[in-house]
Amino acid sequence: MALSSTIFKADITLADLNAHKYDDLNLTMAMHPSENESRMMYRLVSYLYCAHPELEFTKGLSSTSEPELWQKGLQGEIKHWIELGEPDEKRIRQACGKSELVSVFTTKKNTAIIWYDKIKNKISLDKVNIYYIDIFENGPLEKIVSKSMRLSCTIEDTHMYLGDDDQRVGIEIKKIETL
Repeated sequence: MALSSTIFKADITLADLNAHKYDDLNLTMAMHPSENESRMMYRLVSYLYCAHPELEFTKGLSSTSEPELWQKGLQGEIKHWIELGEPDEKRIRQACGKSELVSVFTTKKNTAIIWYDKIKNKISLDKVNIYYIDIFENGPLEKIVSKSMRLSCTIEDTHMYLGDDDQRVGIEIKKIETL
């Protein structure tokens, strides 16, 4: 018998001061059986950083042909392909061929720098943004996880603050070339 995904709901008040976006989001996320809460929350951080009305969670780990998140246009074309982790250059090239913009969010600084050095000359970085997510205050992210979350998120410059009524986690999101 296969394990099923665990469903999480998140009501989020978003204030993105960089993009002048202010929104109330009602999100439903499925945590794959092989995924942990930390990885699910990194997906949520990536979503919030790239927030757009057409951005949606995909099958992710359940499908190798889909990214973690994508934004599709009215004709079904992929506008933004978002990966989490350190995908190989073949996957990034495929994503570039299918999408107008590709973003990769990494979470482990030491391995991310080594990974980036290996791939940067093998892919065209024209439409690829690579970010490093660093929890710098009151982590880890899992401390604010619950099956039904009510969160607020503020983004300013390279900083994001995500929290509930009781606690707030400070997150820095930097383009990897600047590390």
